[in-house]
Amino acid sequence: MSSDIQTTLELLVLNNYLSLAGVTIVVYDYILNFSREIEYVWLRPWTWVSTMFVVVRYIGLCWIIIFTLYAVSGWAFIVFLSATDLILILRVYAMWNRSRTILSILLFIYVPQNIISVVLGGIYNNPNTYLSVTLVQFLDFSFCKDLFIDTPATLPVYRATPRLVLSAALVILAVFQTLKQSFEMYKATKQWQPNQYMQKLVGDGILYFIVYVLSSPYPSCPSTFARAPDTYPNKC
Repeated sequence: MSSDIQTTLELLVLNNYLSLAGVTIVVYDYILNFSREIEYVWLRPWTWVSTMFVVVRYIGLCWIIIFTLYAVSGWAFIVFLSATDLILILRVYAMWNRSRTILSILLFIYVPQNIISVVLGGIYNNPNTYLSVTLVQFLDFSFCKDLFIDTPATLPVYRATPRLVLSAALVILAVFQTLKQSFEMYKATKQWQPNQYMQKLVGDGILYFIVYVLSSPYPSCPSTFARAPDTYPNKC
């Protein structure tokens, strides 16, 4: 039993470090790109792309704050992730000169992924799905360990895998196209002249991929596959 508690505590500490790393990266990105945001979004005519940008940029942040303070439902987070994925798809689509093949491949991953997110979100928010919270004592520490009852232990992995595949595909396609254009420019001019806009698009895709991996169940896979106990004493 002590080894299980020790493992749980280590995973909690790891989760805190990963969460801190993700928050640091996101805050750094907000500060670094705020001047560009004013120039290219707020001072330009309003379009549906601008609306999606605001949704991705600020709805997710507001959801995190409200969720932390009031523990609201996770449906807003699903909308946020879907909008983020769609913007990144449109970016990669533009980088590939509006290739319908690339767009079809990405949408082929995007649509089923969102269907899975909605279905699993319904399972998690179903009134018949109960959340058990057990008080765990370890040395001078006490913390609550949450666990969904009547749901498979591997459900978070099934939920995260499709979006992880899409994020990886977006990064690979963006990096490949950027390198391809850089080499073509070098052959034509004999000079390395990186495209700042392409670098920005690639950087955002890599940033999103890193943050999503840090926030996904994979860094704490041992706890994800742990089986639920039969009894839940000392509920808090």
